[in-house]
Amino acid sequence: AYSFPMTQDDPIYIQKQAPLGWMVFNRPAKRNAINQAMWSEFSKLLADLESDPEIRVIIFRGVGDTSFSCGMDVDELKALRDANDFTFSPMKPTTAAFDALAKCSKPTISMIHGECIGGGCAIALNTDLRIAADDAYFAMTPAKMGLGYPLKGIERMVQEVGASNARYLFVTAKKINAEHALRIGLVHEVHPKAALEAATIELAHTVASNAPKSIRAALKTIQQVLLSPSDRNSGAIRQWIADCTNSEDYEEGLNAFAEKRAPEFRDR
Repeated sequence: AYSFPMTQDDPIYIQKQAPLGWMVFNRPAKRNAINQAMWSEFSKLLADLESDPEIRVIIFRGVGDTSFSCGMDVDELKALRDANDFTFSPMKPTTAAFDALAKCSKPTISMIHGECIGGGCAIALNTDLRIAADDAYFAMTPAKMGLGYPLKGIERMVQEVGASNARYLFVTAKKINAEHALRIGLVHEVHPKAALEAATIELAHTVASNAPKSIRAALKTIQQVLLSPSDRNSGAIRQWIADCTNSEDYEEGLNAFAEKRAPEFRDR
C-alpha cells in the first residue's frame, strides 16, 4: 500500500496516502543532496500537505538504499563560489524551509536510513519525531567546509540534544551512529533497516489516530516552554487548552473511553 513511484523525475515531491502525507527526496545518485531548486520547492510542497484536511501526519524520507540526505549540494555551492558569486549565501535558501517546518501545524516524522548529514540532519532535527534504521549515521559538517552556522540551527540542536552534545557534533564534525544518536536524543527509535518503513508507518498511524487539537496544543505549548518565561504567551496556551476542552473530539474521547472502544477523532 505504501509504494513510491519509481518513474518520478522530480528531485523532491510529495505523495498523499491519507491519513499520511510524504515528502520525498529523490536524487539517489547524488545521495539525495538538496540543491537550491529543491530548497525553493520545500515550503510550497509542505504547505500543500499541511493544508490537506485528510492528512494528519507528514513523513520525510529519501529515495534509494543509502541516504536520507547528505545535505546541501556541495557541487552546486562550489560552482557558485568558483563563479565568484559572493552575493550568494549558502544558508539563505534553507531559512524559509526550516521556518515552514518549525511552524508546521501537523506532526512531522523523519524516516532515516543511511546518511543523514548537514542540511539533511537539520531537516530531521526540525521534525517532531525521528525514527532511524540501524545503519543510519549523522554528522553536522560546517566546520569541514569553513561555514558559519546560523543561530536558529544551533539553537535547535541545543534544544534537542543539549549544549554538551551540540558542542561535540559541531566542533568535531564527526559521524555518529544510530545508537549514539538514540542515546543523546537525536532520534527517538532505532529499528533494523528492513523493518524501518513498517515501524515508521505504525508510529505515524499511532499519531494520526490521536486527537489533532490535542497534538497541536501540546506541540505549540512545548515551543512556548523553550522560550524564557517572560516571552511565553500564557493567554494563547490557555486558549489552546480551552479549544481542546470545548471540542467535539473531547466529547468523543470521553464517550469512547466509557464505551471501551477506539475513539474516532474528526478535528472539530
